[in-house]
Amino acid sequence: MSALVYEAPEQYMSPRTIGTLKTPEILRHTAAAGLIIAALVLSAACATIENKPGTTGRGAVWVPAQKSLDKMRDECWNVNPFLLSPQKASQCCIDIMEGVGATPDAVAFSRAMLQKRGDTFCYMSSFKKVSIVDIAELVCPFRDEETSDMVLLNGQPAIVEINDMGNIGKINMLSEPDYLKMLGRHSEALLWPYTDGLVEVKSLPEGRERYVFAFRWLNGCEACPLAGVMTVGYDFNAAGSFIGVKLIKLVTAE
Repeated sequence: MSALVYEAPEQYMSPRTIGTLKTPEILRHTAAAGLIIAALVLSAACATIENKPGTTGRGAVWVPAQKSLDKMRDECWNVNPFLLSPQKASQCCIDIMEGVGATPDAVAFSRAMLQKRGDTFCYMSSFKKVSIVDIAELVCPFRDEETSDMVLLNGQPAIVEINDMGNIGKINMLSEPDYLKMLGRHSEALLWPYTDGLVEVKSLPEGRERYVFAFRWLNGCEACPLAGVMTVGYDFNAAGSFIGVKLIKLVTAE
């Protein structure tokens, strides 16, 4: 039997998602699945736990002044487009970040994210101590999409990206009856490749834990109607090693 470690409260559901669910029945099902979180609110008890040496913690959070972001935009992005590469522009942002006094941990985290992604400057905007692994929210200020970007930290590997479609792609959707049902109603359903947030954390047998996140399916494009809501579990063993992902539930929108 699994036990609930953390459940996100209903008031933190995304208004955008709730507004597109057409019936109380869908809303009940999605809420039962633990749906769409826009903010991470964890218990005060977890907040008092300190990170082990060598792990990433609250010291990596950066709250930039607007003038620092303006400086990045002017000096790193608003340059000759023939000379611009996203990787170089992102490294330029990290250099400025360091120069304006960001902590070494914050700079190191942004460098680690750039190394993983190759072409995107991001910084940690919040950190929450959870259990086997921890959760951080990111801001990628020069990316076009306004999205929720989160990572799981301090396991193995040290950073697991929630929006990594390489993980989501390992789910065989064609073998899932709920996916086929959704396609029957919304034939152009496409997965929006950014999470809507953390839903809950559950303990599993043998000391494992499952971190459940929500995703949207849209009917053909970013601005198109909602096709469905999917919850996906990110599983870790007791030692903090990432095991993989598992589809928890997919609910079709009316």
